[in-house]
Amino acid sequence: MIKTIRDEFIGEQVEIVRSNSRQLEGLTGKIVDETRDSLKILVNKKNFKEFKIIFKKGNVFKIGNLLVDGNKIAKKPEDRIKSKLKD
Repeated sequence: MIKTIRDEFIGEQVEIVRSNSRQLEGLTGKIVDETRDSLKILVNKKNFKEFKIIFKKGNVFKIGNLLVDGNKIAKKPEDRIKSKLKD
């Protein structure tokens, strides 16, 4: 379980709380990869699983119990973990 935005996101459950795209709001899944600009999420559909690549910018995520503004984490994961961002 993550406690700050400096924690590792891969393997955590995620929900898109707010988005510039209304179609993405409410999307839930598990983070399987992270790049500088996006999260790769494994989404469970009715009869199959699907990967979605979601841009960080313009979205607000709920990762674990933490609300995360995608604009604040739009950097390489290793740089985000080392940074001194305020939560």
